[in-house]
Amino acid sequence: MSKKKNTLSDLEEFLKIQASSLVTPPTLTEKIKKEEEVVPVAAPVVTKFSTPAALSEDDLAEALQQLSARDKKAFYNLIVKTTRNLPNYSTEDVLLINTALYLKGGSNWKETVRDFWKRN
Repeated sequence: MSKKKNTLSDLEEFLKIQASSLVTPPTLTEKIKKEEEVVPVAAPVVTKFSTPAALSEDDLAEALQQLSARDKKAFYNLIVKTTRNLPNYSTEDVLLINTALYLKGGSNWKETVRDFWKRN
């Protein structure tokens, strides 16, 4: 019988190996929180809602798709910034950040990951 591969586990393992070979991030207790430099991108105009809390999941998904279509790097920056500021930040979140940095960096992904973890 053939064994199914778990591609997410393979990706996670690959990114962990790559990230650990580039730079070892300091522990969360040692860090002083810094603001990440983000390229300002005009947010989509949502006129039918008075507050962000009134946005539905579908509306947020549509806004994210519009941002992604307009500027992929800004989309990846949003993923990184949002994930970094989660109250229950975990190792899975580090994997998501590394994946977004990998996609954002393109052929220079090693430098992108290294620079991010040096700054943060």
